[in-house]
Amino acid sequence: MDMHFIWIYCHILLFVFWLGGDVGVYMTMVFIRDSKLSYETRATLIKMAFYIDLFPRLSFALILPVGMQLMHSLGLYNFSPALLTLGWGIGIGWSALHLGVVLRKGTRLAAQLLKINKLFEAVMGLVIVLIGITSLITSAPIDQQWLSFKLTLFGLLYWIVLGIDTKFQPFTTLLQMGPDGSTPEKEAEIRRMTNMTMAWAMLMYSLIAIIGFMGTTKPF
Repeated sequence: MDMHFIWIYCHILLFVFWLGGDVGVYMTMVFIRDSKLSYETRATLIKMAFYIDLFPRLSFALILPVGMQLMHSLGLYNFSPALLTLGWGIGIGWSALHLGVVLRKGTRLAAQLLKINKLFEAVMGLVIVLIGITSLITSAPIDQQWLSFKLTLFGLLYWIVLGIDTKFQPFTTLLQMGPDGSTPEKEAEIRRMTNMTMAWAMLMYSLIAIIGFMGTTKPF
């Protein structure tokens, strides 16, 4: 069997788990912002969302090395064995970080891993956006415009996720509020942050849809 088709299958599978899992988290936010629900119900939804969120995060981490393998098998870019190994190291390492956050939730280690994650998202976004923009302008290192544009959008996804991880934390705010800490002002703040998070999530879904379209149709 041609490995090219294996990488296509893996790419599609990761795409499905990424978008599908993230939509699941999105739907929990619809209910979490409802102050008519009990604190216990909303806290349970938050715990559920925390674990559901692991699927899109792992998919996001692994889609980088799988995408590199696919580019290599299609002849879009001739990655050296060292670069492919680096890509897999990044993908597996980032996946391990996410698993560590879940397994060590609430510990100092998890807090440190979250800080490392934010730094990683910022740096990776910058690197990939720079590669994409440079390729759009100079046709190097990527000489196909549609792929350079797709790569630039993919880099922007890191920054969108970074923004959500850094600025918008309705889940944390609600848990800190506790079962007896609800006030109209705090509920308004939770709704504001949840709506903002959902708006950024919609932007992320739009970028993912465009990225998928670019990869499928190769319009230019």
